[in-house]
Amino acid sequence: MAEDAFKIAGLAPSYAHLMLLLIEEPGLSQNNLSERMNLKASTMTRFIDKLMQKGYVERVQEGRSVFIYPTESGKELKKSINQALKNLFNNYCEVMGKEFAIQLTEDIHKANSILKE
Repeated sequence: MAEDAFKIAGLAPSYAHLMLLLIEEPGLSQNNLSERMNLKASTMTRFIDKLMQKGYVERVQEGRSVFIYPTESGKELKKSINQALKNLFNNYCEVMGKEFAIQLTEDIHKANSILKE
């Protein structure tokens, strides 16, 4: 269901999540991104490499640290990613009912907040 919803953005859901993080907080380090998305560093490197190939992000090295910034074309994805999220939520509402979909969304956000701590 999520894969279908995110087709309009041209990205898999995990890539779209990464792009939203970078659009909202440009200049995060690869390590910080790995931690926030709960991914191994090697996986994050592959994600970023793929987004770089598409022209959506760029790496900026400062000393030993590498920071990731969205390009202008990457920033332009925000509208389609947000539309994909809206479509996904609407699909959840159709399948599970609106009340349950809202509760599920709240529970997922709460779980993510707990995991970040």
